Amino acid sequence: MPVATLERTLNAPLDYCWAWLADFGALDKLHPPGNLTEFTCEGSHIGARRFARFKPELGVDGQIIERLDVAVPQRVIVYSIVENYPLPMLDYVAVVHFSEAGQGKTQIRWEGHYTEGALPAAQMDPLLQDFYGLFMGNIEKAYALGKKAGETPY
Repeated sequence: MPVATLERTLNAPLDYCWAWLADFGALDKLHPPGNLTEFTCEGSHIGARRFARFKPELGVDGQIIERLDVAVPQRVIVYSIVENYPLPMLDYVAVVHFSEAGQGKTQIRWEGHYTEGALPAAQMDPLLQDFYGLFMGNIEKAYALGKKAGETPY
């Protein structure tokens, strides 16, 4: 099973980074405006689902449904794609690890575990890593702009 991993130290405190990603419905605020054509979320409790559709230019044909599986405060979040797979992979489970990196910084390691589908891992991994990098970069950007967790950095 391939694992796409991106590890980065963010210039934002652990509680801020955690607040962003533990709010399961805040993900739409980390996407550039217009990336998502539809987004709803049932909440931030274990078992909650979020539903997203992307603009056609991104090549994702269909709705992505993700479920929050595990949330250990300020340590780890696990979520998975459930019900249908509009992406060129299967059995996707993401694990996001958090740790303090000193002086108001946070180490985040985002792992995407999946089964290869239409794209081989050599092509799928960089796509997932780009999304993880986008989200981490926008959390850091929001913090630098003085935004509260959940407020878009755009």
